[in-house]
Amino acid sequence: MQKNETDPFGVAAGARKLAIDTVLKALIEHAARNDPTIKDRIVADIDVYLEALPESELEDQFAKWTRAYIAALVQPGN
Repeated sequence: MQKNETDPFGVAAGARKLAIDTVLKALIEHAARNDPTIKDRIVADIDVYLEALPESELEDQFAKWTRAYIAALVQPGN
C-alpha cells in the first residue's frame, strides 16, 4: 500500500475495517474459550456507556449502530 495512492471509492477504509473486524472476532472467540462470560460483559459494558449518553436523535443513531457492530463482533462464526 502506498501513502500517496488515491482511493476515491473508500476501498482502503473498507479493507481496514474488514481486517480489524476479523482480528477482533478471532480475539473475542479465543478469549471466550477461557472466559465464557466475556461476550456478555462486552455487550453490558457497551450498554452502560450508551445509556449514559444524552438523549437525542444523533445519540440514538450512534447507539443503534454501536449495538449492531458489537453484535456482529460477538456472534460466533460471522
